[in-house]
Amino acid sequence: MGHRLMSRTVQVRRGFTLIELLVVIAIIAVLIALLLPAVQSAREAARRMQCVNNLKQIGLAVHNYISANDVLPPTGADPTSFGSPATFPLFSMKPRILAYMEQQALYNAINFSLATNPGWGGDKTSGNITASSTRVQTFLCPSDAEPGNQTTLGTLNGINFPTASSNYPNTMGVAPTYTGNRETGPAYFLCQSKYNASNVIGLANVTDGTSNSAIFSEFVKGGGTGYNGAPKMLTNKLAMVFEISWGTKTGTPYGDYMACQAATAFEWDGKGEIWMQQDNARGGGYYHTNPPNTKSCNGGWWPTGWVAASSFHSGGVNLLLLDGSVKFVKNSVNYQTWTALGTIAGGEIISADSL
Repeated sequence: MGHRLMSRTVQVRRGFTLIELLVVIAIIAVLIALLLPAVQSAREAARRMQCVNNLKQIGLAVHNYISANDVLPPTGADPTSFGSPATFPLFSMKPRILAYMEQQALYNAINFSLATNPGWGGDKTSGNITASSTRVQTFLCPSDAEPGNQTTLGTLNGINFPTASSNYPNTMGVAPTYTGNRETGPAYFLCQSKYNASNVIGLANVTDGTSNSAIFSEFVKGGGTGYNGAPKMLTNKLAMVFEISWGTKTGTPYGDYMACQAATAFEWDGKGEIWMQQDNARGGGYYHTNPPNTKSCNGGWWPTGWVAASSFHSGGVNLLLLDGSVKFVKNSVNYQTWTALGTIAGGEIISADSL
């Protein structure tokens, strides 16, 4: 019987060549490069949506406050009506609306007859040191990771109480240097004061219409290195406050805005540092003298009309109007439109397609 020779094919598995491996890696890198911006864009869109929701919650609280009190919440109090700075109960608008935004416990913890931030030369035994150092998520924009300040309000019983910052200032108006330091926005101060446009402001005072008048916007918090020192964020002009001469008057709000943009002296980068404190650029107001996402300047703490709205959202800022709606205002907004949005009784006409 003959032997049948059977041939058997042996298959050898061949690996990738170096060139093929490099091509695969290059394709994966290109796909990742294409995907990352889309992921980042989606995340920012979600953060911006949360920011809009925060402002809507603030707007709802403001209207609930109006329903209960028939007036807008005060933006602060006149410091000249009090004694030592240690006893200034200078609360911003935000603590006033806590009870109307599911923060009743925090509202109850505040003593409105005591100093707002007692850690700075005030009575450190004050109960307000706890409330003032409490972070309120609704007052923080998720797109902004800056701290606002890195110091503490003080130490009590061995516990350090950090500053608790905010991204949402209330609207003060436009260039108070031309109105006898009286605010032109929806802002008034408790106690008789040269800064009061009237004793109180209600919706009846908003003759421009609630859909044409701003009440809150946002600004970028500071890096938190303090006063007159090297700023933490040298390249981020939005996080810093620059210095111009006190009482600067060029003759027009637009001229004042341009003077601020020309300023180069750094003053402070703790913007937004204390949400309960009424000072502009801290927990208090901003102005419509400067357009969105431009430099903020300071010419003395009371008052200062060059604190601008700003954000890390691409191309503009969110703006809460007195009718409760939130609009995204582009950096390129017409200057007259922007200033008109900052006043409540300026008599300006705002076109619906101007935002």
